[in-house]
Amino acid sequence: MAKIILRGSFVVRSTFLAIIFLITISCSSIHGVAITNNTTETIQFRGQFENKPHPPHNLDFTLQPGANNLWMYETGFFEKKVLDEGLKRIILTNDKGCKIILERETLEKIAVKNGPWKINIEQEMMTCN
Repeated sequence: MAKIILRGSFVVRSTFLAIIFLITISCSSIHGVAITNNTTETIQFRGQFENKPHPPHNLDFTLQPGANNLWMYETGFFEKKVLDEGLKRIILTNDKGCKIILERETLEKIAVKNGPWKINIEQEMMTCN
């Protein structure tokens, strides 16, 4: 009788732990990335994304001087402090045709996490030689 009780107790504990584990890993969060144009020129923005198994895709929009735009993305429970995982690079082109490419490594250095991730495009960034 004691073996049945111990076995039943083990099953209940194991089931409870499995449920807690599944709830924890199935939770996801919605995050955002805000891009702000701190220059005096209009900027064409292109974000290049790669999310497997889906084909690469782009996010295109125009940023007027002083304006910002935002996109949302979903992360898993353990990825809360990660910049949008699918973002590979952004390409910025101003009215003068100056084209700047910022790869993911650079974006991770300049992005600030304060609520949504914030990336500020400064005049110095848009200087082509």
